[in-house]
Amino acid sequence: MNTATLEALDTFGKRLKYAMKVRDVSQAELAGVIGLKQQAIFLLCKEKSKGTKHAFAIARYLRVDPEWLILGSGHPPSGIDSEDGQTRDDLFAHGLLTAQERGLLTHFRGLTKAQRDEEALNVEKMARLNKELVAELSKTLK
Repeated sequence: MNTATLEALDTFGKRLKYAMKVRDVSQAELAGVIGLKQQAIFLLCKEKSKGTKHAFAIARYLRVDPEWLILGSGHPPSGIDSEDGQTRDDLFAHGLLTAQERGLLTHFRGLTKAQRDEEALNVEKMARLNKELVAELSKTLK
């Protein structure tokens, strides 16, 4: 993407809509993850949208630089050429992900939606079992 195209993304709403397109995230999916209604995301995608208190959570989920999403400065998301012509994996490049987290994210991105849903259920189940185990161990140690 050239500088002129980046400059056309001059509002929060335009940048949000573009980031969702680049990351292949629907309004319904983003709403569910952030804890908003789909209608709220629809309104945020409007050109005149000034932003939201949920901007950091949205930026994190979409894997974009919050400064870029909110202000239009900073680093555009991966897949968008920055002013210096480089493409970045934002979270890793800015030290927000460890190498292990990056590997897990790469693995997760390669899964189908059904596989991601199944993985999420497995993680929830493991967390619940871990909590139950800790509770049982606590009882035993008393």
